[in-house]
Amino acid sequence: MVTRAGLSVIVPVHNEEVYIGPCLEALVAQQDDLVDIVVVDNNCTDSTLDVVRRAQEQCPKIKLVTEAKPGVAHARNAGFEAAGGDILGRVDADTRVCPGWARVVRDFFGRRDTEEVGAISGLNNSYDSPYRRIKGWYVEKQVQRGIFGGERPYRNLHGANMAIRRTAWEKVRDDVSVAPDIHEDLDLALCLGAAEVSIVQLSDMRVDISPRRALTPPREFRSYIESGVKTFELHGRMTPEIRRAVGLHEKFHVLVYAAYRPYDPELGRFSLRALLGKPQARTMPVSEGIEKG
Repeated sequence: MVTRAGLSVIVPVHNEEVYIGPCLEALVAQQDDLVDIVVVDNNCTDSTLDVVRRAQEQCPKIKLVTEAKPGVAHARNAGFEAAGGDILGRVDADTRVCPGWARVVRDFFGRRDTEEVGAISGLNNSYDSPYRRIKGWYVEKQVQRGIFGGERPYRNLHGANMAIRRTAWEKVRDDVSVAPDIHEDLDLALCLGAAEVSIVQLSDMRVDISPRRALTPPREFRSYIESGVKTFELHGRMTPEIRRAVGLHEKFHVLVYAAYRPYDPELGRFSLRALLGKPQARTMPVSEGIEKG
């Protein structure tokens, strides 16, 4: 018999007025499977918090907490500490969890044969994307081949779609970095690995995410790539194989950027206006400088 675990979802936000509404709507639709939804205000200056407060009027399970220290890691940590559940979900403000997402997470952690698993991550597709069908087809093929999902051991966590046991978080919360120029989700995964806490990837833990990172100009994307290198180096885990993979990721982004550049999500088609206008790039979750904690 399955005993479902209490699940909280943490959503760090910084100027996400366009995205936070649909994100919360998708979570509220699954509120019966949630203890609470913790939105962490990380110095918003737009109307994001107005959207959150309106959503609170319809769903008392939405909590709004403030973390003044800038950075996703600080916001995530504050959300984890404020959450009431023994399972801590984590999504981005532009994530839209798919139907049944919360039930999948709770059912998995409630099983007796998964008691040794400390964290899980799932799969994603992109909304507002002309390549959604292609990506969906590709992901399904990889699931069928046993390369994605299937409760396979996994060495990383995707910050837009993950969950961790509170007990696992308590093992590593004093070890995670809050440096602003690393990947906080990869850092968390590497800390869990060092603590011998297992991570698996689920086939049915699905979300849709914004493809706007694809519109980040390659020169700006380099900082994102370099932060991945710094994260591996921080943990003494950089290898020639990883360095090659990171280099390929950077080169592949150039192709992705070229493919997305002429697409206008407002019109739902490719357009000259989009090609010549300023791309609506996703804010990189890293910045220059070092801040240890």
